[in-house]
Amino acid sequence: PYARARAARTGRIALGSAEGLVFVARTDDANREILATCTYAIVGKTPAARAWTLRASDDQYLTIGSPTGGAFGLHSGNVLRDQSGAFKITFSATPSSGNWLQSAGVGQRYLIITLYDTSVASTTGISDYTMPSIDRVRFND
Repeated sequence: PYARARAARTGRIALGSAEGLVFVARTDDANREILATCTYAIVGKTPAARAWTLRASDDQYLTIGSPTGGAFGLHSGNVLRDQSGAFKITFSATPSSGNWLQSAGVGQRYLIITLYDTSVASTTGISDYTMPSIDRVRFND
């Protein structure tokens, strides 16, 4: 029960060896810090995995809270996709139609994708996989 309570509170699940991989994006595709006050489009597909989660964190890797009721994180089961299986997620402080991941506060943010039951860790190498793009759409002061 303690592990379930921790997972519900933090949005993180402890991974055993070979259970999953965690990827952390500290910058966007233009190599700029991801900032809480900007709006980003996260577009594409994740590498093959049975399930995945996406959450935003601060520089201490603590999940960003959701004071206005937005999602603490998204997962493979609740993301809208186009016909090719790709998704577009808006990461911003203000609500957006479609897939939206809420940013809150100020400062640098990290976007964390966790892949569960994935073949990425196999001997074929991680470099063969493409992660979704992270593009700054708007710089908000």
